[in-house]
Amino acid sequence: MQSLGLSFLLILSVLALSNATLQSTIDLSRLQTILQNGIKSKDVGSIYFAVKGLKQLKATVPDVCQDLKNSKYDINNVEHVFYLTNAAALTNCQNILTPDTLRTPTQVLDKKDATIRELYYAVYSLKAMGKGSVYDKEDALKNLIQLLKKDDTPVNYGYVFALCEHMGCGAWTTSHAEGVLLAADESDSSALHFDGGLPVTSLLLTTIIRAYKELKKPLPLTEDQRYKFAEYLLSRRSVNTPRGAWLLLDAALAIADTDPTPISISVKGKKYVTADSDNVEVSVTDLIGRPLRSLKPEEVIAQSGTRLADDVVVLSKQPLTQKPKEQTTFVLNLSKIKAQYGLYKIALSAGGKTANVNIAVLGEIQVTNIEVGVGDVDGTTSPKVTTVAYPNKLGERLQADHLQKVSLKFTVRDKWNKPVLVQQAFVRVGSLASDDEAIFVAEPDNTKAYKVELNVGAIGKHLNQASGTYTLTVYLGDSAVSNPISWLVGEVAFNFGKDAVAVGDTKAGGRAGPLPEIAHEFRSAEARPARALSDVFAAACAAPLLLLLLLWARLRVNLGYFPFTPSALVFHLALGASLSLYGVLWLKLTMFETMRYLLPLGALTFLSGHRLLRRLVQDKSHSR
Repeated sequence: MQSLGLSFLLILSVLALSNATLQSTIDLSRLQTILQNGIKSKDVGSIYFAVKGLKQLKATVPDVCQDLKNSKYDINNVEHVFYLTNAAALTNCQNILTPDTLRTPTQVLDKKDATIRELYYAVYSLKAMGKGSVYDKEDALKNLIQLLKKDDTPVNYGYVFALCEHMGCGAWTTSHAEGVLLAADESDSSALHFDGGLPVTSLLLTTIIRAYKELKKPLPLTEDQRYKFAEYLLSRRSVNTPRGAWLLLDAALAIADTDPTPISISVKGKKYVTADSDNVEVSVTDLIGRPLRSLKPEEVIAQSGTRLADDVVVLSKQPLTQKPKEQTTFVLNLSKIKAQYGLYKIALSAGGKTANVNIAVLGEIQVTNIEVGVGDVDGTTSPKVTTVAYPNKLGERLQADHLQKVSLKFTVRDKWNKPVLVQQAFVRVGSLASDDEAIFVAEPDNTKAYKVELNVGAIGKHLNQASGTYTLTVYLGDSAVSNPISWLVGEVAFNFGKDAVAVGDTKAGGRAGPLPEIAHEFRSAEARPARALSDVFAAACAAPLLLLLLLWARLRVNLGYFPFTPSALVFHLALGASLSLYGVLWLKLTMFETMRYLLPLGALTFLSGHRLLRRLVQDKSHSR
C-alpha cells in the first residue's frame, strides 16, 4: 500500500509539473525566411519590420536605401513616416530623407487632439532623424497620463511604456506594469494574451521586460505567467507577414531572456524504437530553441516509463546522454524494453520541470497459418477445415450457401513466437463483380487466438444479397507494429438463398447486366357523379342563404338605425370581404393563399368591430 501511495503521489507531481513545460519552440529559421522575403517588398512598413527583425537575428541586411526611396508611403501619414525614418536609421540611409519628412511628425506634436498612438509615431520618427530630445519630461508624462485617463486600453499603455523608454521615465512603467499584467486574458487555462492580439501582447511584454531590466528590478511576471505567455506565442507561430514575424520574434526573445526562462521538452525526430534502433532523441531548449544556460547534462532524466496497456513501470530514474556537439539534444536509450512492443508514457525532467511524452516500441508480428472452415450454421455436421500458410492463398474456391457459415481462426505472434494481441484485426469480404464489401472484427479468445464466424445468411444484408464470388482478406495492425499485415486468404462463392440477386455468376444461372426498368402507373380517377346530382346538391347548400335573402326582401330591411360612421362602414366591408374570400377559396385559392389574405382582413374586422361596439354602447348610455 505504501508503494502504491508513493506511485500515486509521483504521478500527481508529474502531471502538475508537465503543465509548466512547453512542447515546442519558435522556428527562427522560418521567421528569418519571412523577413528576408519582406526586404523585397515595395511597402515601406514591410521593409521596416523585415530590417528590424533581421537585425535582431543578427542576420545580414542587404542595401535597401534605393528600395526605401522607391517604396510606397504617404508623407502626410505619421505611421508611414515612422516606418521610413526608422528603417533609414537602421540601415544608415538617412540621406534619402528630405526636409519635408520632418513636417508631419512636428505637426502631430503641435496638435491638441493628437492620440497616444500618433504621439508615439511622431516622437520616434523625430528620434530616428536625430531630433528626438525631450527637455520637459514631467510635462510630457503628465500629458500622456491625461490621455490615458480618457482611453486606458492595453495598447495605449504599451505606447506610453514605449515612450517612457525614450523619455527616461521607466520608473513610471514599473509602477504600473503589474496592474496592466492583471488585465491579460486567459484562454483554455493555458495561454495569456492582451486584448488586441499579438501586436498589443508583444508591445506590452517587450516594453515591460526592458523597463525592469534597465532598472535592475525583478520582473513581476510569475513563472506560470511566463509559460502562459509563451504558450500564446507558440499558438501564433504560423504568422506569414514581416510585421507578424517581427512581433512574434521580439516577444519570444524577450520571454526567452527572462530568468528563469520557460523550458521546452519534446521528442526530436522519431517517437519510436525498433529491434534495430534503441535510442530516442529529446530536445531540451528555451522558447526559441537555444540551450538552457543553467542546465547541467546530468539533470536531464527519464523519471519513469509506464506501459500504457497495463500500467506496468518499465524504467525509473534513467539519465539521458547529451549528444556530442549538440547542446540541446539528449539521447534516451530504451534497449531494456525494446523486446516488449507497445506504447509507453515517459516522464522526462530537466531543470526541475517534467513533461510526459509517448514513445512507441515497435515490434514485428507474424501469422504462420490460418484455418478456414465451412460448416452448417446449426452445427449438425463438422466443418471442413483447410489450413493455409502465410502468405499463400486457398488452392480452390470455397462454396457456402445461406444455411452455412465460414469460420477463420489464426494466432498473431511476435518475433519470439509468443502469442500477442493487436489493436486492429479485421476480415474483409469483398465482391469481385462490384464494389460491395463488408468488414468484420476478429475477436481473440482466452488463448489469444483470433476467430471470425461469417454466417452466410446473416451477412447477406451487408452485401446487398448479391450472390457471387467474394475475396477473404485479413488485416492486422497496431500503432506499435512495424510490419502491418494484409493477407488475401482466398475466394468464397456465396449463395444467399432464393431472395438473393445473382451478380457476375453466369454459371449459376444468374443475370448479368442492368435490371429491368421499373414502371409506375398511377391509379385511374374515380367516376364523377352526374351533373344534375351536383346541381341539386349545390342548390341544397345554398338554400339557407336564399331563404335569408327572401326574408329580408319580405320584411324590408330598415337602415334607419344604421350608424353611418367610418368604423361601421369599415367593419361591414371587412366582414363582407372575409365572406367573399371564402367563396374565392372554393373557386381558385389555396389554403395558404387564403390565410395570407385573411389575416389582415381579420385584424381590420376585429379593430373596427371593437370600435363600433364601443360607439353603440356610448350612444345607448346617452339616450338613457
